[in-house]
Amino acid sequence: MQQSHRAKRCTLLVCTSCRPRGTQREPEESRPGFILHEALSTALKDSHLAEFVSLKPVECLSLCPRPCGVAISSPGAWTYLFGDQAPESNEILACVETYLAEEQGHLPRHCRPTSMQASIMGRVPPLNDL
Repeated sequence: MQQSHRAKRCTLLVCTSCRPRGTQREPEESRPGFILHEALSTALKDSHLAEFVSLKPVECLSLCPRPCGVAISSPGAWTYLFGDQAPESNEILACVETYLAEEQGHLPRHCRPTSMQASIMGRVPPLNDL
């Protein structure tokens, strides 16, 4: 990450209740969304992004047909919502790094990791722009 963007921070939300249809709800620890959150938590601890990313579990992102769901958000920047993320995905943090490097969090399709190009579910403009 470039030095000029070191002060910018973001929140990475992970739906811990995400699970494919037919997967048992309990125990919670077996849900793919919970596993994804735990994997990202571990990966962030060893990452240069740790001080810039606040990882938050959320009960539901309402992406049930396309689990696992994550969202990237930052004040004054675009918010992005992604589905179809595998619990072992290693491209989410690469996407977060790109997001942090952009002034308003723009993530054009060609700038996102391959696995996150077609999994976009939506984006919301910065609230201060509305």
